[in-house]
Amino acid sequence: MTRNLKFLNHIALVALTLCLCAGIGKAQNAYEGKFTLPFETHWGGAVLPAGDYTISIPSESTPYLLYVRGEGKTAIIMAIGTDTKMLSDHSELTIMNSGGKQAITQLEAGQLGLAFDYSLPKMNKKLEARSHPGVHSVPVSTTGS
Repeated sequence: MTRNLKFLNHIALVALTLCLCAGIGKAQNAYEGKFTLPFETHWGGAVLPAGDYTISIPSESTPYLLYVRGEGKTAIIMAIGTDTKMLSDHSELTIMNSGGKQAITQLEAGQLGLAFDYSLPKMNKKLEARSHPGVHSVPVSTTGS
């Protein structure tokens, strides 16, 4: 009986060690970056005030979830589509002015060779008709990978 209990304890310890090692391995993100928004911006369902942010994408496979943190906000945003790009050190956010609101429509993650597309927020049709859409780019510096 004591021998069986020791054996089970040993197996449990090995299983726990394997789980912890797997968790540590998953802690590394596929992509990390930081950027500064010069104005309030909509991204997916989130509204982010002007300021400094960090982003991380935990996995290079779908669903592409993006974690945004900064200025007292945390948001999880899902891409609605992706495009393949050339691998590069260039990363940036594309921001559109639509309906008087600034909205991020794409994150180009050069280090992954991917561009992630995001939906525009619903706009007031009267405002949208009067607006003059413009496009801005915000550089994203990578913090690791």
